[in-house]
Amino acid sequence: MLKAVLIDHHDSFTYNIKAWLKSRFAVSVVDCSEVSQIKPEDYDLVIISPGPKTPGDYPQSKTFLKNLPSNKPVLGICLGMQMMNEIENGQVQAYYPPVHGKTSALTSENINYNHVQVARYHSLKCDMADQFEVLAMSENIPMIVRHKNKKWLGLQFHPESFLTEKPETFLQAAVDLCSR
Repeated sequence: MLKAVLIDHHDSFTYNIKAWLKSRFAVSVVDCSEVSQIKPEDYDLVIISPGPKTPGDYPQSKTFLKNLPSNKPVLGICLGMQMMNEIENGQVQAYYPPVHGKTSALTSENINYNHVQVARYHSLKCDMADQFEVLAMSENIPMIVRHKNKKWLGLQFHPESFLTEKPETFLQAAVDLCSR
């Protein structure tokens, strides 16, 4: 079984994410204030959890992410994707009106993602850095992104929510990230 570390940014979905991952990963949850104690080499995957506020409110997590080896697989969910984008000099800005518990259909050239309904809970949106390839959009907002040179996958939505269709598709994407 693959090993994952989930960095908790005090989001109510943290343990839902752990439960969503448990069929394929042994998951350790580490509080964002303790990221400096994580040994990335001990894990196959690093997950940057959702959380309140903005990426700038979590400087320890951003420093940790920035210092990871480029070949370390990272899955960023919501705040995690926004953090990835900021590290690569992309912009994160307010999104109005905020969406909390809204479902939206993805638009993608990838048949596995196109028209899939996903759960959105966010008040920020990303203008993606050039280092990212956008794999799926919804309402002109990047929803799934992949870094062009690093093993990073970002999801603006919540794959662990019961409102997201085909959650196993996104779980498999996380597994695939570890084998790329």
